[in-house]
Amino acid sequence: MLAGDVFGTFNFKSRLKPGSEIRIPDAAGYSMVKKNWFNGLQMPSIAVKRLDGTLYTARKFYYNDFINSLS
Repeated sequence: MLAGDVFGTFNFKSRLKPGSEIRIPDAAGYSMVKKNWFNGLQMPSIAVKRLDGTLYTARKFYYNDFINSLS
């Protein structure tokens, strides 16, 4: 773990399960800078939740993005 990798220590009312939603404010910029393709694992899409509650997918990542990121 690097300095800045910790957003805090949290306790939740119930156990988290697949599909649980956790919001960490102001972390998007950090997440994009720290992104990597560990073992070619696909990066998660970037989504925006608008004020009216609708979701907009701003960016999806594909295998070609991985290939293009190789040096």
